[in-house]
Amino acid sequence: MNLRKLGFTLSVSAISVCAVLHLATFVIPVPGLLILFPFALLGCAVLCVRAVVPWRTESVFSHRGNAATIGWILLVYALFLFVYLYKTTGGATSGGMLDGQYVYLYKSNVIRPITEAEYKMFPTLVVRLMSAWIGMMACFCVSWLRSSPAEHE
Repeated sequence: MNLRKLGFTLSVSAISVCAVLHLATFVIPVPGLLILFPFALLGCAVLCVRAVVPWRTESVFSHRGNAATIGWILLVYALFLFVYLYKTTGGATSGGMLDGQYVYLYKSNVIRPITEAEYKMFPTLVVRLMSAWIGMMACFCVSWLRSSPAEHE
């Protein structure tokens, strides 16, 4: 198996896992560590892309094809999710317990008290955001790998 096919397979796998995780966040609480699996798939796919596709000097807007279009849509969606997460949590980087009460934290500073449901939902919101972000990057990997080798010379 050559690196182009391996990178393509890893990218599509990352997209698939991100889609499943993303959809699951709307139904059940999802542990935050599950996002590491598509992240590892994407990391390996990027290594394959770097081995196959030389560094480009043209504009970032040069991505073409359906995969790139989906990537741009996911980028906009991920940005909206980031704003939603920021507004919902008040800029929290984590949730914790302080004096028997659940709170949103920014570093070690308390932002505000929250309910137990909000505390349990925080990792799920992060997985939702990161699955969209990683899926976007995997779509761009697919668009780079699907372009013809002549474009890279």
